[in-house]
Amino acid sequence: MTIPKISVIISTYNRADLLSRAIGSVLNQTFRDFELIVVDDGSTDNTGKVVNEFQTKYKNIQYIRREHSGGAAKPKNTGIKNAKGKYIAILDSDDEWLPEKLERQVNLSESSKKPNLEFIGCNSIIVEENGETLDIHRIPFYKDHFRNILISDYMGSGSGMMYKRSVFDKIGLFDENLKSGQDWEMRIRILQIYNFDFVDESLFKFYIHRKSITQTIDYMSKIHDLGYVVEKHQSYYNKFSKIYSEQLRVIGTYYVLDRNIKRARKFFIKAITAYPYYAKSYINLLVSFLGVNFSRNLLLAKRRLTTYYK
Repeated sequence: MTIPKISVIISTYNRADLLSRAIGSVLNQTFRDFELIVVDDGSTDNTGKVVNEFQTKYKNIQYIRREHSGGAAKPKNTGIKNAKGKYIAILDSDDEWLPEKLERQVNLSESSKKPNLEFIGCNSIIVEENGETLDIHRIPFYKDHFRNILISDYMGSGSGMMYKRSVFDKIGLFDENLKSGQDWEMRIRILQIYNFDFVDESLFKFYIHRKSITQTIDYMSKIHDLGYVVEKHQSYYNKFSKIYSEQLRVIGTYYVLDRNIKRARKFFIKAITAYPYYAKSYINLLVSFLGVNFSRNLLLAKRRLTTYYK
C-alpha cells in the first residue's frame, strides 16, 4: 500500500452547506500526493451524504464519524491518529485552500536551511460570508517566535499550518481540555523545541460567519481557556513578567465583557502587581470604575478594530 506524503484532515460539525467548498479546495490542490480524512464530530445534518458523494469519485477520501465532543481538539486528534502521511495539514471545514497551498509549503519545508524545522505556515485572506474580502492576514517576521507566541496567536487560523508527523509523536496531540485556542497552545509547545517558517503568500481563505467558533464562543469559555493555557505554561510566563501581566489584563477584559466588573478589577490589579510599568492595566482599572456598561462598550468598540482571529 502506497503511503501518501501528506495527510489532510478536515474536522467538521453540522457544516454540510460549507463542507463541499473545503473538500473541493483540497481536491483542487496542485500537489496530488495526499490522503483526505474527514472527521465528522457527530453531525445531525447531511454531512455524511456530502462526503459520500465525493467518495464515489475519489478513492483517497476516508470518512470517520464519532460522537459529538463539543470542541475542536478531539476530532482533530482522531484524524491525526488515523493519518499515514509524513506531513499533516488540517483544514477547518468552513475555510478554503488556494490551489498551490500544499505545494508551496512542501517546497519550503524541503528547501529551507532552517535547522529543526517542523511546521510551516502561510498568510491568509480574510473573507466575509458573502465572499467580500475584508483583509489580508500576514504573519510577522519575528526573530524570536517562541517569546511572541506567548503574547498572542499571531500566526492565524490552523487552516494555514502544515506539520511534520514527528511533531505530534514528540509533543503529543491537541489539548482536549480547551474549547478554543488549541492551535495557539499547540504552537507554544512546538516552539519550545522546534523552528518555524512560513510562505509569505496568502494561500487560504479564512471565512467570517455566524457558525464560526471564534464568533460564537462565550466569554467565560475564553476566560477558562486563556487561564488554562497560562497556567499550563506558567514556568515560561514567569520568565516574561510583562507578557504574563498582559495575559492577566486580557482575562480582566473578558470579565468586563461578561459584565463581572468585580472579577475584572481583581485581574487588572493582578496584572499591575505582575508588571507595574504597563499603562494599559492602569487604564483598564480606572475605566472599570466608570461603570460596567461604559467599560464594556469601550472594549467592544476597540475589539471591532482588532484582528479577526481574536
